[in-house]
This record gives sequence, structure tokens and C-alpha cells, in this order.
Amino acid sequence: MNRILTPQGAALTAFANRLVTAVTLSFLLISQSVEAANPTFSTTIPRGAQAGTEQKVTFYGDRLSDAEEILFHHEGISVKELKVLDSKKVEVTMMVAPDCRLGEHHLRIRCRSGISYARNFWISQFPNVAEVEPNDDFENPQKISLNVTVEAEAKSEETDYYQVTAKKGERLSVEIEGLRINNIRNNIAIDPFVSILNKERFEIASADGSALLKQESILSVIIPEDGEYIVEVRDSAYQGRGRYRAHIGTFPRPLAVFPAGAKAGSEMEFKLIGDVKGNFSTKAKLPLTTTEGTFGVFGAQGGLKSPSPNLVRVSEFDNFLESEPNNSSKEATLYEGSLPVAFNGILEQPGDTDYFKFKAKKGESFRFRVYADSIGSPVDPVLYIYDANMKSLGSSDDADGTKDGRVDFKAPSDGDYFVRMRDMLKNGGPNFIYRIETEPRSPSIAVTMPEMLRRELQYRKQFNVPRGGYYAMVVNTSRRNFSGDLVFDLPSLPQGVTWESGKIPGSVSQFPILLKAAPDAPIAGGMYDLLVKNTDQDQPVEGKFQQALDLVRGPQNGVEYYTRRHDKLPVSVVEEMPFSITIEQPKVPIVRNGSMKLKIHANRLEGFDRKITTRLIWKPPGITSPSTVVFGEKENTIEYELNANGSAEVNTWNVTVIAEADAGKGLMVTAAPFVKLSVEEPFVEMKLNLTTAKQGEQANMLANVTKLRDFSGQADVQLVAIPAHATVPIMKIDQGTTELSLPVQTSEKTPVGQHKNLFCTVTITKEGEPIVHRVGMGGTLRVDPKPKEAPQTKVVANNKPVSEKPLSRLEQLRMEAKQQTGN
Repeated sequence: MNRILTPQGAALTAFANRLVTAVTLSFLLISQSVEAANPTFSTTIPRGAQAGTEQKVTFYGDRLSDAEEILFHHEGISVKELKVLDSKKVEVTMMVAPDCRLGEHHLRIRCRSGISYARNFWISQFPNVAEVEPNDDFENPQKISLNVTVEAEAKSEETDYYQVTAKKGERLSVEIEGLRINNIRNNIAIDPFVSILNKERFEIASADGSALLKQESILSVIIPEDGEYIVEVRDSAYQGRGRYRAHIGTFPRPLAVFPAGAKAGSEMEFKLIGDVKGNFSTKAKLPLTTTEGTFGVFGAQGGLKSPSPNLVRVSEFDNFLESEPNNSSKEATLYEGSLPVAFNGILEQPGDTDYFKFKAKKGESFRFRVYADSIGSPVDPVLYIYDANMKSLGSSDDADGTKDGRVDFKAPSDGDYFVRMRDMLKNGGPNFIYRIETEPRSPSIAVTMPEMLRRELQYRKQFNVPRGGYYAMVVNTSRRNFSGDLVFDLPSLPQGVTWESGKIPGSVSQFPILLKAAPDAPIAGGMYDLLVKNTDQDQPVEGKFQQALDLVRGPQNGVEYYTRRHDKLPVSVVEEMPFSITIEQPKVPIVRNGSMKLKIHANRLEGFDRKITTRLIWKPPGITSPSTVVFGEKENTIEYELNANGSAEVNTWNVTVIAEADAGKGLMVTAAPFVKLSVEEPFVEMKLNLTTAKQGEQANMLANVTKLRDFSGQADVQLVAIPAHATVPIMKIDQGTTELSLPVQTSEKTPVGQHKNLFCTVTITKEGEPIVHRVGMGGTLRVDPKPKEAPQTKVVANNKPVSEKPLSRLEQLRMEAKQQTGN
């Protein structure tokens, strides 16, 4: 079973770049607590609504007691009434426009304490019908009308049965929204299986997943005779534990669309392929831009549409369609124009392979990228590029975390070239569509934000600025096919909110933005553009922020199963925090191979004495620091140590810290105003000469001192990393010093051997603050053992009797015998 690893599903992304509709509501229950924290939004019941109707929906989550507004990512849905039930539930009456696009929408809850994560909500052409239990007995199914959307719950070891009445020759279609609509952390709520059976329990057709919607099931049949039919829905492994929506009716369900894309802003006639009643065509007007580069094409028949669209690519390229036969280089479909272009084809039979022939000039460079699996095609593409002699210039199976491949091509000479496409397993069929876009190496900027918490892409991507306070974000900017400085642009923000950043140097790809809310800024919020532009007015390049919405994560360990993208930034003004943070502006620079301690102050409201965790969310190039530093309870000042390596980029940078505290209702987050951090070259450098000392003796380590920049007064020099049981006093130098003797006093306990990696800290004081250098890296002190003393000889005085050695018993007997014999 394929995992949903690329944007797929029922959503039509036609108007993703329009302004967000956000209806301000009458707020019925407002919490004024300064201890409020970001809201949590988990799901809704029901999970969708019918276009052109009014629907009462319950939002579930936590810390929702101060909810004020629902923010919609797309047009077509508004709010009539919002009622807070308790801290975990909000009841909302929604108004869905008749022309609201079908399929997936995204929405958020805005509270006075912040904006929630985005979750999805689904719009159908059919009325909702609630599941009625018990319906797990084939003989006693739930009876429903055709052309409804069943809102139901999948349970472990349970099958749901629905009975419909259908006529011979009618189309009966089922489409499930299951995996995509549940948010159960690190788990798949339902992997849908669906079948259609007659009353004799004969299976007419079944589906367990689909190429079009991956693990979601779709199924269409032609009814063989008038009668009652049973639709079976269950988890494929009988382990379901989440909600699902089952569209059951006579709607068309094409499996593919050809061509698989068109030029942005153009009108195109598309052929919809794979419906059980035969192929048909429809015209569609493509938007100029989309968030995900795709557009949803709906084909209507009999006044009904499929519940979700077929996706096509939207790009700046003209289409070029294959012409069969083109199964070899000799039969290749000839494209006589110049690149870029989009090649479109169908691998219509098992074993089919398609060739296109094109011309290129020496040095021309293009990226050939396949779109197949990512737009719902069953093709597992393998892409090849050859020269005129069929010499391979590159091939690709999978790329960029998808089944779709890409090849970077640079023409080695003027001439003819071939592009070839086949399926990895040599499968084929009428719905095996593909598209190959030839992207020029033109300048562009990709704008994203770093992952702040592993396997949680929406974490800290809602920017809730406290009244009278600050919030900081870090933005990733990826330059493609150009270099140079960049600048941010936030053309619109909530009333009373301003932003501050700076020019992004060409050497830097990640940079901070600071948001500030005025003390009297209205409590409000919405979705806003974040743009990044280059500074070269002659060749302007612009990129727009895109956020990944990881809507479903499953086993193992939270892998992404279903992710969509959105191109707006959620920003709100929230209640004042019970604390604020400031950084004391350094008066001196940090130097390369140096260190600095930033002083950070916490300003607490009366009675707020919780711990506060600070984090330097962005560091200038070459600067390192601890991941966090914590204010203890009631503590108001801490030091945050920074270290600069030898290649730290010399510049003046804006730096800030974010600070978070848990006041018992979740985390509150704020930021400090920017301070300027100047990174400069060091004032001195040193070389430490190899020195030898004996245990218990003093040796002088000679340091050669080089002044790099002028400084006034004297600097303290401390030899660091000396061995145990050795001491060195703090010495002094000035800018005229060229040599320094460092007296190293060892003891009898100082370890013998070579002690490497010694260095010196040189501290220059300026305006009362230290400028700390680390110099003379790699110094060596050799400690030799203490010399051994000569052994002492014991002298015996002449007037002292010399003691005789006592006789053994045998010697005594011999002496006695000798005396008795007189000898």
C-alpha cells in the first residue's frame, strides 16, 4: 500500500492564493486571564458540510475558552454564529456558499490567546447523513438514499453496511475520505476498504486504496440489474478507530486527466479517462498561480461531479503531446520548437515506452522533471535522456522524496536529443498519464521556515504577538540560480503590528524577523503574505512563503502520510503576557575566536514567578551558544554565552531571544527586542612555543604576540588548559608587547607527559565590558619526571660493637662437639 507522501487528495487548489475569508464573530465568553496560552485544535464533528447549506459544527481542542474567530484558508465558507461551550469545545454555525469549491479546505481557530494549527474540512455536493448504529450486520444494513455523504466512525473489528436501491445501467460510485480527515498522532485512524455487493452477498467490485487518492478507496460499477445493493466500508486490517466520510451515489469518477497540465492562465479542454461509463471531456480555465503548482479539474455529468478533482499541473510551459507510435528512438515524437516545453503522454499498454525528440544548443541547461505519481497517476516513472547517438546523458527513477524522477540536462553540443519515459515495472494502461516539464535554470527564491520541533511542521508557525510585546520568527531563503542580498516584505499585518529585520547578506540563507504589537493594538489576526526579494532592481526576483501542513502522521515514529501546503502566514495580536524579556545592548564586539556573555533581563508582573526558558532562535554565521538558558523562579537576570569561531562572518547583526513560560495553561511565548551584535576581527594573536618543565619546577612559556588592531590600556592574559597541579598567574600586555613570558609553576603531582591544546584568553576591557579572545591555540607543555636522588650508604661508627650473626642450631651442635673433643 502506498503511503501518501506527496500532496494528494480531494482538494481543489484553484484559488489558493486568494485573500483568506475571516469573519469576525460575536464573542460570547471572553477570558481576560493573562495566563492564557496558544489554543489547540484537533478536529471537527461533522468533518464536512454540503455546498449551499448551513451546517452546525463542533470544534474540539483545548484552551478554546477565548475563541473569537474561524480563519479560512480559502473562500466559500463563512461563520454565522460562534458559541464557546467550554475550554475544549466551540460550536460554530457555518454558511457554505453554493459555488464553494468541493473537496478539502483548511481552517484555524483564532482565540484571544493565539491562532491554532490548521486542520482540514471537507465540502461535498451531497447532504450529510449520519451513521446510525447498529449497522455492522449484513442482513440489517443502514438504508440510505443515493447521492449522500455518510458521516461515520470506523471501529476496530467492525464493518459498516449501507443499503441503496439502484437501477440497471446506473453508475454506482463510492469515494472515501478517511485517512486524510483524522488527526491521531503517529497513527492511521482508518485505511479504508470498500466493496459493493448484491443482496446475495456476491461481490461486484472492491477497492483497497487507489492510485488517484493513494490509501483512500474509490470504486465505480455499472449496476447489472434493478435491486438492492450493499456498500461495505471498513478498515482494511479491521483496526479502524477514526472518522470517515463515504460519498455514495451516481456521480462520475474518472481516474485520470489528459493532458496532465497546461499553461498558467490558459483555457484547456481536458479528456477525463477511466470512468465506468466511458471517457468524456471538459473545459477548464487555469489560474495564473497556485500554491502547490496544481489545479483540480472536475468533470460533470448529469449535474453531478466527482467528490474530489483530478489534479493537473499549472506551469509556464506550452504543452506538447505524444503521437503514437513512439516506442523507439526511430519513431520518437518530434518536437520542432525550442525548450522549455511540457511533454505529455500515456503509457497505454503494459511494456509501453515513449520517446520524444528535441533540439538543444550547446550549453543550454534544463531540469527535466516528471509529474505522475504526485498528481495521482499509477505510473512509477523512469526518465532517460540520450544524445543523437543514444548515449545516456542521465536517468532517474525517484527524486526529492517522491516516485517522480528528474534529470539535470546541459547540452554538450548543438544537435538532437531524446527523452524517454517508461514505467519501472513495465505496467501500463489508459490512465497511466505523465508529464515531463523542462524547467529552465531561471532565478527563483524558495521561502520556508525551519522545523522547530522534529516531526511537527506546524510547531511555532503561528505568530501570536502579545500587546506591547514582540514575537520572532526565523525564515529560510533558498536562492536558486542567482546570488546576492535579499530583503523581506510583509505588505500587510494586523492593525498595530509592525515588523523589523534587515538586509539578508548573500552568504546567509536563514534570517530572523521581529514582530511588534503596539500596547493598544486590537486583539485580532488573520493570514498574511511574506515575500522575499533580491536587491538587484535590474533583474528582480521574488519568492513567496510556503508552509507545509503535516495533517496526518502515522507509524513508524510519526512519518508524514498526508501533507499539504499553504502560502500565507498566520499572525495575530494576543493578550499581554505576565512577563517580558530584554537583552542588554553590548557596548563591545565579539571577535573571531572570542566569546561574549549577553545579559538578559526578565521583567515580571507582580506575582509571576515561574521559570522562563530563553532560546537564541537564530545565530549569526560562525556563532554558537547553548540551546537554552533558564531563568529560575523569581530570577530576573541571566547570562547567555556566545562563542565565535575563527571564520565567523564580520558584520553587525540583529539578534533576539524568544522566551517561554508555562503558567499552568500551556506555554506562553514572547521575544526580546533586537540588539546589535557586532562581529569583528581580533585585536591580537599569539603563538605559544613548546616548553619543557620538570615536576616541582617553574618553566617560562614564551608567547610571540602580534598586534592586529590598536587598543588602549592593558589586556589580561590567562594561560588555559594547563595540566593539573600547575599554576600560571594572570599576565598583562599592551599593544606594544611582542613577546610574553608565562611562568608555569608545576608541582610534584603535575602529570608527566606532553600536555597539548593549551591556549590563552586575552581580555581587553573597553567601556567597562570585556572583549575576550582565544589565541595561541595548540600550545604544548612537556612535563618531565622529577630527577631521582642517589641512594645513601649507612656508615657505622668504630666505637659501636658490631653485632654478630647468631649461630644456627646445627652450627651450635658442631661447636659443642668440637669443644668436647678438644679440637
